[in-house]
Amino acid sequence: MIKRSTKKIGIKIYELLLPLMRLYRVRYWVVWTRFTFLKKKMCFADHNNTQIGEKTISHNLSAFELPRAVFGCGGRMGLLIYPIIGYFSKNRRSKKILVVGCRTEDDIYWLRAYGFIDTYGFDLISYSSNILLGDIHQTSFPDRTYDVILLGWMISYTKDPHSVIKECQRIMKPKGLLGISLEHNPLQDKEGLGSVRVNNLNCTDDIINLLDSASKHKIVFEYDHYNNGDQASVVISRLLS
Repeated sequence: MIKRSTKKIGIKIYELLLPLMRLYRVRYWVVWTRFTFLKKKMCFADHNNTQIGEKTISHNLSAFELPRAVFGCGGRMGLLIYPIIGYFSKNRRSKKILVVGCRTEDDIYWLRAYGFIDTYGFDLISYSSNILLGDIHQTSFPDRTYDVILLGWMISYTKDPHSVIKECQRIMKPKGLLGISLEHNPLQDKEGLGSVRVNNLNCTDDIINLLDSASKHKIVFEYDHYNNGDQASVVISRLLS
């Protein structure tokens, strides 16, 4: 009885403190500190899938050498997270959210801070029980598991984005939301894909065409972001089939 009471008290305190994670500096400190203690648990999913870009793992691991880049990534996930916050003004605790390609716990705690308690990450690399390990091309999740799936800046690492969308469609609940974001390079046609990208997706039109090819859907948010050289394309759509 004492253990159960202590656990309940701990959960209550945790949930009372969660709103503080809305603050970038607080969230950064917590996530960085947790990584410092947990990094020895770093493990990897099978990434020999030929659909995955060859440099995906090495590129994402290198980001950990730049804490300000990997822990928060300058707040760029807000382009996906804030529309989700606005869309679900009620019943946030009941929503199951999967953040694919999160690398760290930052996005997870960010969403939990706004009441989406049942939020987990999913990646090829993990050091935390909050980040489930696996490959989004083919997962072991049951059909119709998630209300929201966010593909934040990861769709450029797959050679088969259509497969990713189809798998998201399978594990998404009816009329669930799929959010996709990527870095927009206005010079891609001239410069090529670069060393990490392995497909041509480069703007909201490309994302929408991809969704059109894989599923019936209805766009709820579309945004091309341009700010001090930081350029991104974001689409959130409700999957209808």
